Amino acid sequence: MNGPALFNGGAVPDLSGHRGLNYGDGVFRTCLIYDSHIIDMKEQIDLVQEDAARLGLAPAPMAALAREAASLAAGQSRGVLKIMLMRAGAGRGYRDGGGATDRLLRRYPAPACRGEAWDSGVSAFRSEFRLAAQPALAGIKHLNRLEQVLASRDWLEGADEALLADDAGRPLCGTRTNLFWVGAGVLQTPALERCGVAGLMRRKVLALAAASGLQCRVGAGSWDELEAADEAFLTNSLVGIWPLARLDARRWDAPGPVTRRLMERLAHPRWAAA
Repeated sequence: MNGPALFNGGAVPDLSGHRGLNYGDGVFRTCLIYDSHIIDMKEQIDLVQEDAARLGLAPAPMAALAREAASLAAGQSRGVLKIMLMRAGAGRGYRDGGGATDRLLRRYPAPACRGEAWDSGVSAFRSEFRLAAQPALAGIKHLNRLEQVLASRDWLEGADEALLADDAGRPLCGTRTNLFWVGAGVLQTPALERCGVAGLMRRKVLALAAASGLQCRVGAGSWDELEAADEAFLTNSLVGIWPLARLDARRWDAPGPVTRRLMERLAHPRWAAA
């Protein structure tokens, strides 16, 4: 395996028969490494454990996870840490055989991002791809990312993100981001009860908005509502908040006042060079 990695705290063995690879039987979360620290490490570990419990996986040892994550982040100016919890075992067959959990942590270089993305916003396009409804998996970040792979095939040149619809054709999220918009002073984000991933940054933004007295609505919206919004933005754990400056032909002056205020309160590192 390329790149520094730890499997249950040690060297990575042959995983060719592992359930995580063969069946996608596991969950993961992606964390930003910044100046040798993992941003929101405790919250990320808590969230990946919550996701694992949804699949019937036993909790991974918290202290070991934190120690191994910190060891991979040590000495790194910038980077990405992927924490994977997978059902242990290598036997064939869909019956899972128990809830024992293996953990795999791997470090990657930080992706190249434009510094202007935080200052003047990003460009997105409306994908024709729709996410399938599966309430049993909705919200969690499981290892099967085929929908995101398929949605990324016909990428519009120059775009930073593709926005996806749910099975009813309503705007839901990006391929790797959660979606927010502001209209008439109300912050809105789609509900994720049928499909989509509930990112940690989405949770943090909703908490910040509520604490600042901003009215929030979590529920279904339409493309017309999104395009009529006063401002919009995208979130994930690597970038924090990216103001949305363009969606196909729709353009916004980005960041808008609500987006700017939330970015300031969030204080997420802007790790790309301008």
